[in-house]
Amino acid sequence: MEDYEAKAIEKKWQDTWDQWKLYNFDKDSTAPVFSVDNPPRYASGPLHVGHATHYTHIDFAARFKWQTGHNVLFPLCVDVNGMPIEVNVEKKYNIRMRDTPRQEFIGLCKAFADANIDKISIQFKMLGCCMDSSQFYRTDGEYYRRLTQLTFIRLYERGLIYKGLAPVNWCPRCGTALADAEVEYQDRESTLNYIRFGVSDQDEDALVATTRPELICTCQMAAVSPKDEKMAHLVGKKLITPIYGKEVEIIADDKVDPEFGTGLVMICSI
Repeated sequence: MEDYEAKAIEKKWQDTWDQWKLYNFDKDSTAPVFSVDNPPRYASGPLHVGHATHYTHIDFAARFKWQTGHNVLFPLCVDVNGMPIEVNVEKKYNIRMRDTPRQEFIGLCKAFADANIDKISIQFKMLGCCMDSSQFYRTDGEYYRRLTQLTFIRLYERGLIYKGLAPVNWCPRCGTALADAEVEYQDRESTLNYIRFGVSDQDEDALVATTRPELICTCQMAAVSPKDEKMAHLVGKKLITPIYGKEVEIIADDKVDPEFGTGLVMICSI
């Protein structure tokens, strides 16, 4: 009995399934469509075990629908935009994005991603994922940009897009905003500073305890716990910031801990 050659046998059937177009979405089919909003994987390097786990879970759902009579749209896709690509290009060529001509840097990012896309596609195939390579897309394609722009316009026309003020995470090295998921928090020991603020309609000052006194200039409001008997009377009044003399509203917020500091906290936008 011959030994089972796993790599050779698996490749044979992977290639056979490709020839049969087994996983291709059929635009002419009358079967109910099941569309997978497949999150594109960054083309910043080969897949790792985390990707294998994540995309295998998605593949389970796609295969179940495929085997229960659905016409499954499960596109093979990669993300070519964003910080993972840019940071890797900076490291590879020892350059800085801000110091490199825009079109030159974009070209380097595209070349870097192109070198990884074929490897990623082969890895998804080796995993046995039933992604449809005939529906392949990449996020730096003109067709993809057009779709995202049209989607944004339609959302705006429906009143679902708004412009407002909000705090953002800013990376001084990358020179760009970052998503909350990209931020790593650290616990550090600091000093709790007690600072006197004025209070409208009152002769006495109020003490605010903070570890960030340098943010007084960005104070937008203050908060106390509605259950704090010694501070609840301040709700609705104005707190006057020292040095700057800015009046900010004092609100009630259940998240304020009456036992921490003075029970009166300032809320700032950086």
